[in-house]
Amino acid sequence: MGTVHQYVLLAFVAVGLGSGCIYDGLVVEDGSGFSRGPSRAGMLYEGAKLPTRGEGHWIPPTWASRGLNYGVDEMVSTVVYAGRSLKLQDSRLELGVGDISRAHGGRSPWHRSHQTGRDVDFLFLVKDKAGNPLRNDQMRKHLATGAERVAEGKRAEVFFDARANWLLVEALITNPVAEVQYIFVQADLRQLMLDYAKQSGVSWAMRERAAQTMKQPSDSAPHDDHMHVRIYCPKDDVAAGCVDFGQMRWHKKDLKYGGRVERLQRYDDVLKDIDVGTFAWLIR
Repeated sequence: MGTVHQYVLLAFVAVGLGSGCIYDGLVVEDGSGFSRGPSRAGMLYEGAKLPTRGEGHWIPPTWASRGLNYGVDEMVSTVVYAGRSLKLQDSRLELGVGDISRAHGGRSPWHRSHQTGRDVDFLFLVKDKAGNPLRNDQMRKHLATGAERVAEGKRAEVFFDARANWLLVEALITNPVAEVQYIFVQADLRQLMLDYAKQSGVSWAMRERAAQTMKQPSDSAPHDDHMHVRIYCPKDDVAAGCVDFGQMRWHKKDLKYGGRVERLQRYDDVLKDIDVGTFAWLIR
């Protein structure tokens, strides 16, 4: 029969196993993977594997053969969510997924980042001249107009689909699983998506959030052939050494009180003809 102290220790460990906590050097995990270090110099532990085919997404052969389809649970779930969201809005859309990370993270021959399971590449959603969605299995470079960059003398047959790519961006920044830190994309293509969103009546708050999240990187390729998405460190991974660099998390109240600029302009219109002196006695 064990001592009282042994029973207390067993109870302590049992509680820890149920909650997935870390106590004074004793690591008691819940079985999910975690990210450690920054995206350009880190590791992935017990990463989740993204299936090469799923409801609304697929990994084309070029990327499926690399085996870089592992990420933190939050990233893999975000990809699945985005693919399903696109499929629900338009059954013709299918999200092409490039690299996430190796099974244990770290460096790969193809990327400086993508080391911690928190980065993923998406092939652009494209369409033909008639506007019909096409299944994309290549990283095609696009001009500012959205047309595919082709050899001189040839005509483009494939075009950047501003509507479909906006739907993807919207799904990513509103997903309930993880907070997106960056969507790296070329500036002209970013503008095509924002223009589409404005013309379609998307709220100012949503467009502003997307504008702050979408960036053309200054220290790498312009990303005119794919979209690179990075999520913030999952909160539980910070204690394990996950490191964020760059812009801070989006302040959610900007969405809660969306349309702030428009409302302030309306208030200015109302107040401009009021004689403030009439109310001076209130502030004496």
